Amino acid sequence: MSLDNVLAVAGAAHGDMLLVTLGIAMSVPIVVWGSGVLAGLMNRYPWIIWAGGGLLGYVAGDMLLEDPLVVDWLGTIGPRLEYPVPGALAVVLTGLGWWMARPKRA
Repeated sequence: MSLDNVLAVAGAAHGDMLLVTLGIAMSVPIVVWGSGVLAGLMNRYPWIIWAGGGLLGYVAGDMLLEDPLVVDWLGTIGPRLEYPVPGALAVVLTGLGWWMARPKRA
C-alpha cells in the first residue's frame, strides 16, 4: 500500500487511531485484490490501458487550468478552455501511447 493511500485513510479518520487502523486493514486487501483484477482485465482488454491514459490526460489538463498561475496568465480566456484543453491532452496522450507501443518495423 502506498504512502498516499495511508495518508488518505489517516486524513479521513481525523486523528481517530481506531479508524486509521481499521481503514488500513480494510484498504490493503482491497488494493491487492483490485490491482490483480485490473491487471487481468488489462491483459484481456488492452483498450483499458488507452482509456486510462486518456483519462489521465484529461485530468492533467483540468488540473493545469485550475492552477492559480495559469488562471492569472490566461485571464478571461481561461473559462473557454475548460473542455478543449483537457480533451486535447487526452487525445494527444492516448495517441502518443499508441504510437510508442506500436510494433517496430525492421
